[in-house]
Amino acid sequence: MNVTDDALMEELSNRFAQSRKAFSDLSVVNRKLLEMNERLERSESLKSNFLSNIRNEINNPLNAIMGLSHQLTLVCGDNKEIISLAALIGAEAATLDFQLQNIFMAAELEAGEVNPRCVKFHLSTTLKEVVDTFQHSAAYKNVRLIFTANVGSEDVVVATDSTLFQLIISNLLANAIEFSHPGGVAEVSCAIVGDGGIQVTVRDYGIGIATEDQRRIFDRFVQLETGTTRSHLGHGLGLSVAKALVDLLQGTIGLESAPGTGALFTVHLPPCTASDDESTFAESGNLFLFDDMSEA
Repeated sequence: MNVTDDALMEELSNRFAQSRKAFSDLSVVNRKLLEMNERLERSESLKSNFLSNIRNEINNPLNAIMGLSHQLTLVCGDNKEIISLAALIGAEAATLDFQLQNIFMAAELEAGEVNPRCVKFHLSTTLKEVVDTFQHSAAYKNVRLIFTANVGSEDVVVATDSTLFQLIISNLLANAIEFSHPGGVAEVSCAIVGDGGIQVTVRDYGIGIATEDQRRIFDRFVQLETGTTRSHLGHGLGLSVAKALVDLLQGTIGLESAPGTGALFTVHLPPCTASDDESTFAESGNLFLFDDMSEA
C-alpha cells in the first residue's frame, strides 16, 4: 500500500492533535482531583475541629451536672428523698456521658485521630474505680459486681494508655451488666501475665452468645436483637469501640460463650514504655473516666 507524503503528514497531524487533546483533558482531570483533595483536607480539618468543640460543649455541662449532684447529696442532710434524686441525676448524667464518649471515640477512630499515650498507673485502683462507676446501673438491673485483683498487691503499676484502657473495660462491663439476668453476677478480674502485660477478664452469666454470632458482635452498629421490641438497650458501638482500641494498643480480645451460659471476655494488652517523667504517671489510678475522656 502506497501512502503519499501529504496523507502521512495529515495522519501525523491528526495523531498529534489527539495527543494534545488527551494531555489537555488529563491536565483538567488532575487539576480537579487536586481541588477535590484540598476540599477533603479542609473538610477533615473542619470535622476534627467540630468534634473537639462539640466534645467540650457537651462534656463541660455534663461534668458540672455530675459534680453538682454529688455536692447536693453532701449538703442536703438527712433528706433521703433529695439524696436519692440527686444520686439518680448524677448516675443518669454519667450514663449519658459514657454513651457520648463512645460516639466521639468511634468518630475519632474512623478519622484516624486516636493516638495512644503511654502512662503508668495502679492497675487495681484504676479498675476498681471503673467498677464503682457502674454500681448504680448494676443495682438498677439487680446485678452484683465482683472485682478480683490477682496481682499480689494493689500498688502494682502497669503502663499503657489509661484512658483508652478504662473505656475498653467500661464497654465490656456495661455489656456484661446489660446481658445479665436480674439477680445475676458480673465479675471483673485482672492479672499480670508473663511478659508484663495486662490481662483483664469480664464475665457474666447471662443469655450468652451463639458461636455464629461471636464475630459479628464486634462489628459497628451490630445488635443481635433488632426492631422496636428488642429487650436490651444499646446502639451497637460499645464492643466495636473496645475491639478497635484493643487493636490500637496492639493487644488481643477473646470471647468464650454459648447460649444460656453467659460470656467471658479476655483482654490482653502488652506493656508499653512510659517515660519516668512525673507527668506521665496517673497517681493512684485517679484517671476518672468521664472527666478525663474530654482530654483524649
